[in-house]
Amino acid sequence: GTTELTRDDVDHWVCALMEQPRLPGELLRWLQGPLQWFFPHQALFMGHGELVAGQIKVTHSLAHGHDPAYLQQLATTFELEQRGSLAWWMANRQPFLLDPQCPPDFATPFELQEIRQFDLGRIAAHGVLGARSTVGTYFSFAGIVEPLTAWHEEALIQIAPVLNNLFLDHIAETDGPNVALLAPLTPAQKVLVREVVTGCTNKEIGRTLGLSEKTVSNRLTEIYERLGVRNRAELLGVVR
Repeated sequence: GTTELTRDDVDHWVCALMEQPRLPGELLRWLQGPLQWFFPHQALFMGHGELVAGQIKVTHSLAHGHDPAYLQQLATTFELEQRGSLAWWMANRQPFLLDPQCPPDFATPFELQEIRQFDLGRIAAHGVLGARSTVGTYFSFAGIVEPLTAWHEEALIQIAPVLNNLFLDHIAETDGPNVALLAPLTPAQKVLVREVVTGCTNKEIGRTLGLSEKTVSNRLTEIYERLGVRNRAELLGVVR
């Protein structure tokens, strides 16, 4: 296989972007169609959670292509050190590739046993962490048919921010009673609200979203007006 993205690869990715889902129920269709055409894989697991005192707490997940037995045995709370690949990713914020025939040093015996038991094959993974590095989304692609190369790392760098936004939108649209309360907000405003809920300051939010601190403040004021609240504390009372 190739070792870096080609022009044809970029064109395939642009096509996938043009077909991004607009409704929550369309996300799996996009994952199993346009995304899989660009980045061939057999199974995908997506998780959103936080790191608390050395433990990972998975708050939301979505998967396709996996054996139900594999998904059922996944813990929603576990020690970070149990999964060395996840720990390495959180420390480095870079894509990683894991071939069980020649695993990287950071892969733990627990992970390698799991890969063998459920025949996950080659793994390629990446994600997005918030400004405080304790809350984020993580995506693990299993069953990569082609030998893992730098192509996969480059592709994951393109995929991660897009998949992160789609997954967060999916969570926001399907996550219980607060959905109706946030209906007046635009998708971009919902992303900003989610950053506020994680406890980030305006400066940290600006760094994550590529905005100035003043712009974040102005946009929060617009959100307060739309939701009929007066300040940050009242906003948190509405969305939590």
